[in-house]
Amino acid sequence: MKFVFDDSQAHQLEAIDSVADLFLGQPADAGAGRTGYRLGHDSPAPGNPGTRSAGDLDLVDEIGAVGNNLLLDRDTILENLRRVQDRGGLEITDSLIDGLQFDVEMETGTGKTYVYLRTILELARRYAFRKFIILVPSVAIREGVRTSIDLMREHFRTLYPDQPFDSFVYSGKQPEEVRSFATSTGVQIMVMTIASLRGDRNNRIIHQRHDRLNGLEPIEFLEAVRPIVIMDEPQNMESLLSRSAVGELDPLCTLRYSATHRTTRNTVYRLDPVDAHRLGLVKQIVVAETVREGEDTTPYIRLLRVRNKPSFQARLELIAVGRDGALKRSRRWVKPGVDLEGLTRNPAYAGNWCIDEISLAPEYVTLTNHPEKLIVGGSIGGESGDIHREMIRETIREHLRKASRVNPEGIKVLSLFFVDRVADYLGSGSDNLDADGEFAKWFDRILDEEREGNPDWATAVPGPARDLRAGYFAQMQKGTGTTKTVTFVDSSGTTRKDDDAYDLIMRDRSRLLSTDEPVQFIFSHSALREGWDNPNVFQICTLREMGGETERRQTIGRGLRLPVNQTGERQTDRSLAQLTVIANESYREFAAGLQAEYTRGNVSVGQVREGEFARIAVSDGTGVHRLGFARSKEIHGHLRQAGFIDDRGGVEPSFRPDEPGFTLRLPDPYTRIETEIIDRITTCVNGITRPRRDRTSRRLNRQLYSTGEFERFWGTITARTTHRVSLDRGQLINDTIATIRNAPPITPVRVRVTRSDIAITRGGAKATGRATRTSATSQNHPLPDIAGQLQETTCLTRQTIIDILIGSGRLADLAANPNGFTGMVRDAIDTHLPSALVAGVRYEKTAGSVYELGDLRADAIAEAEKDRFIDRLYRVKNTGKTDFDIVVCDSDAERQLAELLDNRGDVRLFMKLPDRFRIDTPVGPYSPGWAFLKVGGGGERICTVLDTGRTSDPTRRDPSKNAKIDAARKHFAAIGVNYEVGIPGEWIL
Repeated sequence: MKFVFDDSQAHQLEAIDSVADLFLGQPADAGAGRTGYRLGHDSPAPGNPGTRSAGDLDLVDEIGAVGNNLLLDRDTILENLRRVQDRGGLEITDSLIDGLQFDVEMETGTGKTYVYLRTILELARRYAFRKFIILVPSVAIREGVRTSIDLMREHFRTLYPDQPFDSFVYSGKQPEEVRSFATSTGVQIMVMTIASLRGDRNNRIIHQRHDRLNGLEPIEFLEAVRPIVIMDEPQNMESLLSRSAVGELDPLCTLRYSATHRTTRNTVYRLDPVDAHRLGLVKQIVVAETVREGEDTTPYIRLLRVRNKPSFQARLELIAVGRDGALKRSRRWVKPGVDLEGLTRNPAYAGNWCIDEISLAPEYVTLTNHPEKLIVGGSIGGESGDIHREMIRETIREHLRKASRVNPEGIKVLSLFFVDRVADYLGSGSDNLDADGEFAKWFDRILDEEREGNPDWATAVPGPARDLRAGYFAQMQKGTGTTKTVTFVDSSGTTRKDDDAYDLIMRDRSRLLSTDEPVQFIFSHSALREGWDNPNVFQICTLREMGGETERRQTIGRGLRLPVNQTGERQTDRSLAQLTVIANESYREFAAGLQAEYTRGNVSVGQVREGEFARIAVSDGTGVHRLGFARSKEIHGHLRQAGFIDDRGGVEPSFRPDEPGFTLRLPDPYTRIETEIIDRITTCVNGITRPRRDRTSRRLNRQLYSTGEFERFWGTITARTTHRVSLDRGQLINDTIATIRNAPPITPVRVRVTRSDIAITRGGAKATGRATRTSATSQNHPLPDIAGQLQETTCLTRQTIIDILIGSGRLADLAANPNGFTGMVRDAIDTHLPSALVAGVRYEKTAGSVYELGDLRADAIAEAEKDRFIDRLYRVKNTGKTDFDIVVCDSDAERQLAELLDNRGDVRLFMKLPDRFRIDTPVGPYSPGWAFLKVGGGGERICTVLDTGRTSDPTRRDPSKNAKIDAARKHFAAIGVNYEVGIPGEWIL
């Protein structure tokens, strides 16, 4: 197939002009000229270091190179840069950073390679620059660039008929190619890896003298022409050694193209992920989460990450007991020596499951109960096969759905699987024909199953499953001839051994897109790196952990490019251009992780940037222009001063554009574009903006604590009691059995797949659920000691628990979902145990206080020093009635109660009780809310403790809360204090 390239995409033209306009003022006929070779640095004339002999100088005169000439001074280039930045909405540079190095930031999939190749020809057309070197960090990217040049050559020949160009990939095997590069009068493009330049000068061919080069080093031919160096993915070439190697080329300037710059210099163009999604330049993202519902009872450990700062630690995924007593997967940082049973409170880790060793290079951990090293991405237990099978199934289903829809439009669908280990796919095999790894076998079986159940799918994707899949992995060759063997290795994609592995996937990209090529499903290990993508990748299945700091962004980058049909035309239909990521984490985690990666990559999320309004079009007497960075910054300053945004660009609660009559109160020059400005701010709002809350401190009424009336009041309500419990065991067993029998059926352990849209906006990455399905697992689960677990969590005797289990008649559910059944029984016990305990409790008053007055004084002094939010406070009118001039209220009901007690004439004292005021109950400590002293009709003084609560209906309260309230009634009755529970309108004062 032949690709069709659109030469009029606005974002690409702007990126090209942004670079080309840096050299405005450069004479069109001065860009290229003849220069002499500068001979090797280690061959000075005898007795005069740094000079050449007369013979050498004659050689310089005899042999010349056609190089790039720059006549502009740096001040002129800086002024050009500032103009480019202003119109592009970029922060304006005061001075050049690191010389003539310029950054172009373009999101993956928006045509970065096209842009810099066309920029080369534009610079040649405008300024006669001739010599260009494209520097890349890996073999993968090198092959991608080579393929792109071949695909675009005819397109560029049409656009620039007067600018023919030659291109080649530098190879140490043919160093003499640099002579043609240097002496040609035409446009020359050389592609090379950074590994060709850096390293030991004695071992690099580019630094070795050659007779065929007149005794010169290849590097000297390159230096002589002062090439314009284009760095593709420069963040992977930031080491001191790499920067030094680039400097040896003596570049006229360096143009740095990436989606994820780590170090920014002089930025001339920026198209970040938010802008790319907003403009519809890339596919929309859909995430299909695949998570396990219910856990078995075997130990499960997965190693996610290893770090050595602040100390050696490993990030593990474990099964831990949650606050509700249920077993859930949890991620924890651990150090050597940590006991996993104590960390998780999960008895599955009993028997000395401890962290033994943590290693950073290579990354692994060892455990006292597991002899093998656990590498990053590896796991013990957990039955990850269930998850992986469903991920493969969901990928296949999505592929078949998509193919049945778009095949008639001439669009071939591709799916990409990323694996942790090559063996998971190849097994003991050596190629696709004999691959017998679990993933390959599961894939073949599931694909056949899905096609058998849907004739349309079988028609859309015909052929044997084995012919439809392919694995691309780095190869390792040993021996020669008949003894030669080939094995596959887990590789990073950066070494020379990757050359053969990437031959098809990189150089035959168009063949992959052709319907004549049967391969539609690709399994890979190292293609996750920059340098490989394909426009027709619609599904990406991550059968590996999203552990790296940019893993999600790199993952979606392999399939963000808009799809093409068989004639090579891009398809922009938003309903069609969707990338589905089948992930082993929840869509919320994926969205949050992706947003965090964007933030780490300096993508502005949830903030109004100073240049946010620079691209708004305004008209004046000379025509329509962009607002520009300087005026955008002025508007930004006004919004900050007016309180609509904070110093960091966060949107404040005062920005309420939906309110009638709302205005930004802009200065006169900008009132005409207020609507556009409001629209830009709205896209930057990150979630719900919460109001800023003012704070204030409270004043303590210390004298109150010294009055006799308060001392008597406090002594009365804090009187201590003891309690005894008599449990009706038979009633508890019968009630619990009845609840278990009436409980809903237990769902077997299963895998749930949920598909969700991920919207990338300036306000952040937001997930919206779309559809869900579940699948049962196939494993038999080992049965836990359920009686022992329940005995530990409920404090009931083992015999009582056994009687409940046998009497329930539902022990068969234990085999289907051990932890689900255990949790259901525990919930049933928790429903009845509190009331059973309280029913048999008896309180007796004893000497002492649950909260001494001296402790109250000390706590109140500390409390007075704290600032409190004003919107949660009630300011007291009769300050002699209570201990603070302002009462902290946790709800509107409490505010109403405070106001009522403050204004009642018969109330002598009232106070919001501190959290430390607690009474003991059989089901845990209880803290009532309020206490007051009032004078009755006969002059008697009545002490009352009141719990406002959220409801007065016991059926709407938690059983434990009801039990505590019932116990509190008995406690306060024993000490002669009234006790009430109620909501506004029901209070008995």
